[in-house]
Amino acid sequence: MPSLTIRRPSGPLKTSIALPRSKSVSNRALVIASLLGDLELVTGLSDGDDTRVMLELLRARPHAMDCGAGGTTFRFLLAWASVQEGEEHVLTGIPRLLERPHDDLVLALRTLGADIEKVPEGYRVRGRKMKGGYVHFDSPISSQYLSALVLIAPCFEEGLDMKWTGTRLSEPFVSMTLKMLDHFGVRASLTMDGVQVPPSSYQRVPYAVPPDWSSAAFWFEQVALDPGSSVMLSDLQKDTLQGDREAAHLWAPWVQATAKPGGLLLEHLEEAGPWTEGAVDLKHVPDLFQPLAFTLAGRGIKSAMVGLDNLVVKETDRLQAVGDVLRALGCTAGHRGGTFIQGGSITNKGPFSFDPNIDHRMALSVAPLALLLESVTVKDPDVVNKSYPLFWDHLAQAGYSIARGR
Repeated sequence: MPSLTIRRPSGPLKTSIALPRSKSVSNRALVIASLLGDLELVTGLSDGDDTRVMLELLRARPHAMDCGAGGTTFRFLLAWASVQEGEEHVLTGIPRLLERPHDDLVLALRTLGADIEKVPEGYRVRGRKMKGGYVHFDSPISSQYLSALVLIAPCFEEGLDMKWTGTRLSEPFVSMTLKMLDHFGVRASLTMDGVQVPPSSYQRVPYAVPPDWSSAAFWFEQVALDPGSSVMLSDLQKDTLQGDREAAHLWAPWVQATAKPGGLLLEHLEEAGPWTEGAVDLKHVPDLFQPLAFTLAGRGIKSAMVGLDNLVVKETDRLQAVGDVLRALGCTAGHRGGTFIQGGSITNKGPFSFDPNIDHRMALSVAPLALLLESVTVKDPDVVNKSYPLFWDHLAQAGYSIARGR
């Protein structure tokens, strides 16, 4: 297996980074553009594998649609294929993707009129005109189920009346979807008990994808751990579309984030502010868990984080994976349900090697620990191609030593 070894720069980070474009926004925009019959409406797409695969499949519309490891790609295309009248598609992917939970989405699509059948390869979908109407989710394990339905709701004869009760994980991602519908002329609403999309039609409007706040978190992590550092994240705005903009608040004790004409400037705070004494609720921003956990470990801060119930069914069990790394570095860590508790400082500062186990966010969040350790070796470094293909190039640009091996 190929590997990559990272060593810290000779001095504090001083660089400007052009972040990848948001894959969450890209994939939503592509589904809408495809439903409009014009993929060229969307510009500035993410260069990550998930979006590349989504674009290729929407362009070619093959019978067998291999989504690789992309959960968003798979679930959104399940919904998309359901409304492609007269077409039949088989949705598939790697074994881990097919093991992840999709049944609640499939059941909801069937309730709304879809023709979906589970087959050994994945799911066979025969597109048809869907009636739509009422559907109910109680504490769904993924907000992607809701977003998938909302994206195709304008194709329903009766629109969509979706009730959403119980735990509402990753709610900002549903809000993102609704704001994108609004951009394309569909007036939907998020209420205390669900989502309503009236019978409507998308309007043909150009859309430019913004830089990715989820990827920005790995630079917040680095600046928090590196005294004297400053990093400009080009063109990144404190917009209201991406929920992971919450990174600016979560890292505020250690990172000053200042909006500039050219983007967002991150600067290390020499005098750290206080970290919250209570549990931190990340149910709306679970993608920030990994870089935040390693930031806290690097700064020797004990913390409890809650609302992480769906992280066990991601590319890997992220709670277990983060705990394994922290314990290997000398910290304490454990989890029960959606609660993760960690403490202590990183004491094992020699060379560290780990396998991200097909999880791009593990590689992206552990690599910055090279600022504190003798070196970090990442097995299967190409895993970052899922969302941030230029990450290793950007670390080299920032002054890190990057050596590839086998």
